[in-house]
Amino acid sequence: MAYSAPRWRGLPHDLPAACSRLITDLRNLKDSSGFTLTELAHATAISKSSWERYLNGKQFPPRPAIQALCKAAHHSEDELLAQWALADAAWSNRGQPLSLSDGTSTSPSGVDAAVLDSPSTAQHVSRVRRVLLAASALIDERPMGTAAAVFLLCAVMVTPAAVIHASRTTTSQPSARPPICQLRSCEGRNPRTTACEDPITTASHTAGDGTRLEIRLSPSCQAGWIRAWPTHPGFRIEISSPDAHPQSVAETARRADDEVTTTTMIAAPHPSSLRACYYSSLGHPGRECFSSTS
Repeated sequence: MAYSAPRWRGLPHDLPAACSRLITDLRNLKDSSGFTLTELAHATAISKSSWERYLNGKQFPPRPAIQALCKAAHHSEDELLAQWALADAAWSNRGQPLSLSDGTSTSPSGVDAAVLDSPSTAQHVSRVRRVLLAASALIDERPMGTAAAVFLLCAVMVTPAAVIHASRTTTSQPSARPPICQLRSCEGRNPRTTACEDPITTASHTAGDGTRLEIRLSPSCQAGWIRAWPTHPGFRIEISSPDAHPQSVAETARRADDEVTTTTMIAAPHPSSLRACYYSSLGHPGRECFSSTS
């Protein structure tokens, strides 16, 4: 049966335009690839529930998710990453009005208008008009003064442009978002619901039954976890470190779908000490372990 693209729900009304454009393009790329959300989760190693949040505007997609989708869909990532940078800035400033020096509040998109409407800028524009009139009279009466008039015109045109550009540059630079947690404060938390979505894979292993396991590390949060797929009833995964309490997941029933399974996070001040163990069955004494140094 031919694949039928889903009917997407409307995006949140308060979503910035740059974010809406990015999500719409991500939806189109996902649909054109022919992936279902479950297949996309397998292809990108990012959970189906995360993709649902990203593609419905509930959570901003991290840069690695954009790259993973482009790779899975065999699509160049340059254009989407450029869109992502603009959308990231808009999402960072979402719902945070900026205050100008005269007490006027405005959104980032209204900075130019606010600058042009400020009293100091209005006075400058008035001076510009007077200079232009004087320059016009000078050109009419004294052709030899044309060079001087041109110099004045260039000066008055460049100055306000420089003022606006400086204001735009100052207000449009997004501040770096600190991680929600670090080290011990990350322990026991779900990596999918934190700002620790900058992970790298430090080690991987394929179990005897075909289950794929990876040790994931977030450098900004200094925390690690395991992700595994596909999973089955009765399996167990555990991540441990001499520096922290072990974190584990045990599944005793069939999952509703084939999403990637992750443990909660563990503090990782020394990433090379992270150790992952896989138990194919709760009633089976055997286990398969590996570490970041193996």
